[in-house]
Parts: sequence; C-alpha cells; structure tokens
Amino acid sequence: MKNLIVVFLMGVAVFYFGCADNPSAPGLNQSDQVANTLDKKPAPTLNCTTEYFFKGTEGIFDSEGRLLGWEGPINGDINGIIQWWMDIETKVNTGQASHYVDRFVIWNNDKTVILLAGNEAGTTTARLGKNSNWRTNGIVTDAALDYEDWIGCQNHAEGHFTWVIPGVLPEHGYGTFRVN
Repeated sequence: MKNLIVVFLMGVAVFYFGCADNPSAPGLNQSDQVANTLDKKPAPTLNCTTEYFFKGTEGIFDSEGRLLGWEGPINGDINGIIQWWMDIETKVNTGQASHYVDRFVIWNNDKTVILLAGNEAGTTTARLGKNSNWRTNGIVTDAALDYEDWIGCQNHAEGHFTWVIPGVLPEHGYGTFRVN
C-alpha cells in the first residue's frame, strides 16, 4: 500500500511540474514545454513492400567496393527503386546461413535522386529446394530533403527469394522494408 501511495504522489508531482508553469524553471511555460516535446517527436514509421532481382552476377561495384546484390521496386510510404550493395569482404558462410554487411539505397523511379540510404547487417538462411529467407537491420544515414527526418532511425527489412540453381544462383524475391 505504501508503494502505491508513493507512486501516486510521484505521478501527481510529474503531472504538476510537467504540465503547469514550473516556478523552478524560469522562462519555461506550458506552451514552451509542448513545443519542445513536439520538436523531439520521432519521425513516423515508413512501411513498404519490395520485389527484388539478383544482380550479383553483373559485377557492378560502388565507390566503396560493394557489389550490387539486389535491385527492384519499392512501394508504400516511399516509392522508387531499392538496391542492396553487399560488402563481400565481410560475408561469412556458416552451414546454410550467411552473415553480411550491406548498404541499402532507395532511389526515385528515374534513379536520379537518392531518397534514403543506410548501413545494415543481415543474415540469409539458404533452404535448398525451398524459398530462402533473409533479414537485415540497420540505420538510415542519408536522405533527400523530404525524408531527412528519418536520418538516424532504425530500418528493418526481410523477405524470401527463389533460386535459379539451388544454393548457387539466386533469382528474385519479395519482402518488406520498414523504418521507425
């Protein structure tokens, strides 16, 4: 019962000092507190679906030496073309799983403006004879002006893909991409 009373009194104190003009914080009134809270509001979540095609056999590398692994349309809260650039040097295969570092880049539909980009780490599970699964997590590091609120936010992508030659040559797949 004592704990309940202490929690109640702490709640009243937080409510009073957090919502009313606070004499211990001169020059900061309730409207300033609301404005400061709104300034710190996180960017809303972006939810998208993706379709991607394996590009790793084309031998396209970026300026950092990463191989273009996958590319395809992304649709939803952001629309364009998504690419995943794989850091081949860090890829590790352990049985049916591979672990890797990559960079995602989302372009506008003409591939003239980068809308969002970031660094990720992920895992692929190769299930021979079946669709294989993958999942990445990362951080948005770059964005066009309309999407700059998402810089520093976490991104999550996952999906599955099929094989042309099981365990050797991937083909295409479908998945999701989310930033929050």
